[in-house]
Amino acid sequence: MTTAPLVPTADLLAAAESVEPLPHTVARLAGLVSDPDSDIKEISDTVSLDVSLTADVLRRANSAALGHRANITNVRDAVVRLGTSTLLSLTMASRVGSRMLQALPAYGLQAGALWQRSVTASISAEVIRSRARVPVPAEAGTAALLHDFGKVVLARHFGKQILDTVALAALTDGQDVLETERMVFGLTHADIGGVVAEAWGLPLTIVDGIREHHEVRDDLSAISAAVALACVMSSEIGDPDTDPHSPECAERRHEVAPLLRILQLGADDYDEIVATSKVRFEQVAERYVG
Repeated sequence: MTTAPLVPTADLLAAAESVEPLPHTVARLAGLVSDPDSDIKEISDTVSLDVSLTADVLRRANSAALGHRANITNVRDAVVRLGTSTLLSLTMASRVGSRMLQALPAYGLQAGALWQRSVTASISAEVIRSRARVPVPAEAGTAALLHDFGKVVLARHFGKQILDTVALAALTDGQDVLETERMVFGLTHADIGGVVAEAWGLPLTIVDGIREHHEVRDDLSAISAAVALACVMSSEIGDPDTDPHSPECAERRHEVAPLLRILQLGADDYDEIVATSKVRFEQVAERYVG
């Protein structure tokens, strides 16, 4: 017997669509990075339209963590040094990071844990993209960074009682978090994250990567497969004291064979990507903060 969700779907969608919009330049940048016909000049010109973004990009391009000595003084050189994929991930991180630092008890996440998981997923997606034997769009890292943003919407717009219901139902019924979300909300945090990304005007590749980050199917796109695989890998990277293994991701490691096939990766590649991502997380995670 199917029961109606506790929260009307219309209310849930309205909450997702009411999230503060991204600055126009960030949405424009996402579109350019996802467009294979765009060039460095268009991307640099877009960054230059936003004074605070320009300052941020120059600062990050000159970060000691990048291992470069020559000082960067113009946006074009900064874009070249960072690469368009990293540029977009860092830009998005600077705009949404503060919203992802809160504790989410319904999901067993301490303050900062969601942010750490998001960063590790983004880094993993970048490594996957470099190792995959099929083309993976440059915006994969950004989709991975935003993959759990739907949880922020649920935590922000619905009271403690509703979120406690999610946690209690999952514990009592022995269901995974996704099934519990469907029971309580009628949608999952992945669906809500996709609605937010769409409302922000982000490319459909990013929207799909967010919506499908828990899917394991042979017909997924390369970006959705990369984001889904990065989600699983994120549970093995970072500080376990801050973010204990995410059940909805960590328990799926044995199910990732279809994702590896889509990306033309082998089982050995999985462990190598995790190891590389751990090292990279330690080296560059600070670039995603502040």
